Amino acid sequence: MIEKNLAIEFKVTAQKISSLMQMKFDEYGLTFGLLYLMKLIENNPHANQKELASKMRFTEGAMSLSVKRLMNLGMIEKVQLESDMRNHKIVITDKGREVLCDYQKYLDTIMKDMFEGFSEDELKELNDFISRINKNLDKVIIKGII
Repeated sequence: MIEKNLAIEFKVTAQKISSLMQMKFDEYGLTFGLLYLMKLIENNPHANQKELASKMRFTEGAMSLSVKRLMNLGMIEKVQLESDMRNHKIVITDKGREVLCDYQKYLDTIMKDMFEGFSEDELKELNDFISRINKNLDKVIIKGII
């Protein structure tokens, strides 16, 4: 059954991509969640720890541990607000920005290498096929919920 073989190929592809990403996380001493938190901090420079916890669906305790770990790795720091000395904002350090930039370059290279040898038309067609598969999966999910 070709559908089963295709599903297996998708799974193998996803596992390989995940493995490549994990190798890079290990280099930095990070997890996917911690890297995601760094991106969240970068994209929400005025958010406090409580707001970040809400966005990530973390408890405040779990967020405190994640923030502490990133601080210990030198990826972020807390800066006291001039307007309210009791509160701090969390900012990405130069090292953290360097890691985010390096990781993005790494992902770009993986994506480029992954699709090496495909023409632009083949990539567009593949994108269309995968989009259709995802729409079908959305329908399956909705059926499962109802």
